[in-house]
Amino acid sequence: MRDDRRMILVGQFDSPFVRRVAVTLNHYHMPFTRNPISVFRDVGEMQKINPLVRVPSLILETGEVLIDSSAIIDHLDEMAGPARALTPPHGPERRKVLQAVVLGLGVMDKCVALFFERLFHIDKHINRDFEKRMMQQIGAALDKLEHDCGAPWFFDDRMTQADITLGCLVGYMKIRVPDMFPADKYPKLHHLALHCETKEDFVKARPSPDETVPGQTRH
Repeated sequence: MRDDRRMILVGQFDSPFVRRVAVTLNHYHMPFTRNPISVFRDVGEMQKINPLVRVPSLILETGEVLIDSSAIIDHLDEMAGPARALTPPHGPERRKVLQAVVLGLGVMDKCVALFFERLFHIDKHINRDFEKRMMQQIGAALDKLEHDCGAPWFFDDRMTQADITLGCLVGYMKIRVPDMFPADKYPKLHHLALHCETKEDFVKARPSPDETVPGQTRH
């Protein structure tokens, strides 16, 4: 067991996947430190932690390494216990939350892919068919989430993992692919994200100006 006895979250907060883990840790008041290495700038170091060179990873106090945001959060829910877990432990309520989370994660994947397609290819080399397909998938999923979204939380009066996931998703979209999230088209999701960002759990996990990717400058 390490001397500091704290978990270590690996990755930058500009990743919505890393951020959703950080917000969850904050919500559960689970102390952690962070290793904000980059999958681009620190490939060798990252590969020693996760052979896929992906984020997030969570290094437990024992030294055990967990990868994938959903697998990590499943462990955090177990640590928090069923009474506190942001994902209900069983039944239709669990299925409802998980379906919203999975849809949100799917949009995250598509938004990250869209961002990198635009970032790493000059305009004339962007695969427009691929871009169009991703934009259609993102739009259809957001339409569904907007339709289902309650207030002040996604499931009305209670915060769940769906809110953390969607709050982090919208935050990412506003920074990386703002054209895909016109607030007037998705007013309920927009207000949900604003509500999330007022919470300390989210504030403490906002990306800093130096958390960027190669070829991209934060304005």
